Amino acid sequence: MTISRIAWLFLMGASALAAETTATGNEWLLPNFAYRLSVEVSNSGRMPVQALATVPVAKARAVAPDFPGRIAFAVVLNGAGSAQPVTIVASQADDLDGDGIPDQFEFPVSLAAGERRRVDIYYSTTLDDSISWPKQVQAKHSYGYNRQVAAIESELIGYRTYGGFFLDVQAREAGSRGLYNDFAAYVPPRLNFQKGRDVLHIGDTLGLGGIFLRRENRLYQPPMNVPDYAHKPSPEMVPHYRVIAQGPLRAIIETTLEPWTIDGDIVNLKAQYSIDAAKTFVRCRFEAIPIRVQPSHEYEVGIGIRDLPNESLLPAPGRLIVTGQQNQRDGKIGLALYFDEKQFWSSAPVRTSESSNQAVVSKTQLKPGQAVSGEYTATAAWTGSGIKDPGTALAALTTAAAQHIDVGDFVFARNPHPENIDAESH
Repeated sequence: MTISRIAWLFLMGASALAAETTATGNEWLLPNFAYRLSVEVSNSGRMPVQALATVPVAKARAVAPDFPGRIAFAVVLNGAGSAQPVTIVASQADDLDGDGIPDQFEFPVSLAAGERRRVDIYYSTTLDDSISWPKQVQAKHSYGYNRQVAAIESELIGYRTYGGFFLDVQAREAGSRGLYNDFAAYVPPRLNFQKGRDVLHIGDTLGLGGIFLRRENRLYQPPMNVPDYAHKPSPEMVPHYRVIAQGPLRAIIETTLEPWTIDGDIVNLKAQYSIDAAKTFVRCRFEAIPIRVQPSHEYEVGIGIRDLPNESLLPAPGRLIVTGQQNQRDGKIGLALYFDEKQFWSSAPVRTSESSNQAVVSKTQLKPGQAVSGEYTATAAWTGSGIKDPGTALAALTTAAAQHIDVGDFVFARNPHPENIDAESH
């Protein structure tokens, strides 16, 4: 059954039950599905939010057995006076640790400041089907022919990493939204193919959101991969990549460096990068784990962004923003890092061989028996995308990068009419 057919059948039934649904919110709208998990989504902030709501599957399964099953539909209950009492929205389940069991389930929702809304997630453990929701993000363990790269993108911007636990930027031309990372990988940088452009030179810097360790003022950067086109064997100690989710709503990649040998010590480093539909920023969760560290060794764990020529800085609590122009062809770009001041403190600039870098450092130090984990958000802006002032645009994203949707009040229900489960919906 196609998605349009499913949606049509659903809306026909929903219209007939509109009055009852608005009044009680308890009607079983999808008769083929045996189970339903109802959750409350809420916006505790002072600004409207349009984002993905994420249901932690482990918490959900404590109430709803085997959630989200083999197939699930998220149904948002609309407020009184809406043309339709409910709206079916796209959804996605992600297996973050690769054990074959989803760890999170997400769907888009728009909420006013302080608004709460109920979402019913109908799911089945016996139906075996997939729904072709419109794809709005992409993730790949390649960049064209180069398998030593991991790339993620939304229709607004693309990012990639090739070691060093940093991000490079594939910006979009003004008026050219789309998933173009693959296309750009085959076009020489000197050509303007009017879809996207590599606007950031990384070199020996921290790039965008690069992770580093520091001990006694000595900087340690994770090694970079050897590209396929170099036709050289890869060293044993390089980052490895895994695609966790390719969308349609959220793309996720994982980078691991296991082991990382530095100054006689052994550390495992892991990071997960994710980008959501209609967003330009990447969320990163990282963990540095001491495997064998000498008792006298303690490392700072930091995150940085490279300085730019003709630079302007827009410092503010919880963010680093750098703008500048690396060359005449590409014009002005901006790089931003958003962080929780409870986790990080702002550092003095960090020097690498090619550039200085703005940086923040974790308040927890890596040492024997003590791992360091953290979260931050990184993004970029480019005048060629139609952005007049990248610094102003990135400053305006500060609030959006920190926004989230709360999910709670889990309620499980079984289909009150099991005789309809194997019948066609009417």
